[in-house]
Amino acid sequence: MRSSNCFRGSFRSRRRAPTYLACTIGLALLLSGAAGALASGGGRVVPPSGQADGHGYGYWLQRSWQFVFSSSPPVKPCQTLTAGGRRLGYLTLATLAPGTYKFSCNEPRGRALYVDELSAECSTFKGDHGNFGTSGTQLRHCARATFKGLTNATTIDGRAVDMKKLIAGTGVYGVHIGKNNAFGAPPGKGRSAAYGYGLLLAGLGKAVYVIHSVAKAGSAVFDVRWTVHVR
Repeated sequence: MRSSNCFRGSFRSRRRAPTYLACTIGLALLLSGAAGALASGGGRVVPPSGQADGHGYGYWLQRSWQFVFSSSPPVKPCQTLTAGGRRLGYLTLATLAPGTYKFSCNEPRGRALYVDELSAECSTFKGDHGNFGTSGTQLRHCARATFKGLTNATTIDGRAVDMKKLIAGTGVYGVHIGKNNAFGAPPGKGRSAAYGYGLLLAGLGKAVYVIHSVAKAGSAVFDVRWTVHVR
């Protein structure tokens, strides 16, 4: 899910209600602060300062937004992102439209996962930075301002994850919009910055995990349930 103040109103409610919701999932989770061990199948929620495949929450938030900008809908919900030659599982939405969704994905044992949660971004593209300018500092301030008031609740196998401890921000990164894009915007290159929720899971053992996220951005509601089969 994503929120931003960009291109089209339905998708981030003009402040862009969460874009794909690259949303959350549910796993049997025993919390310890922001992170916890998963009760079934092993694995853990990566803590706020932790990393998966050599990178932390801010980096994977950036990568997820770059994916959103460069993709043409409809998008397959079960994706992968790469870093340093390693693949990380990436769970996202096929559409930018709010609604109730159920997805099922297969992942190999031991692969880390990044689940899109509610976040906001601002970019140099026309209509995607509100009353802010387009310098790096202004884009970062814009993303944080746009994120205010957005809510995201996630459970793993019915146990709540303290998502507020997992909020992260990015630096300014390059993005590219192709001809067929979810924003209805002209193709081109630009710069963006993002701020918000994400969920990193690491060390998952063989099991079935259910991740359920409910995100709200104004009147836009994304209710997403992921069933993840780790084999």
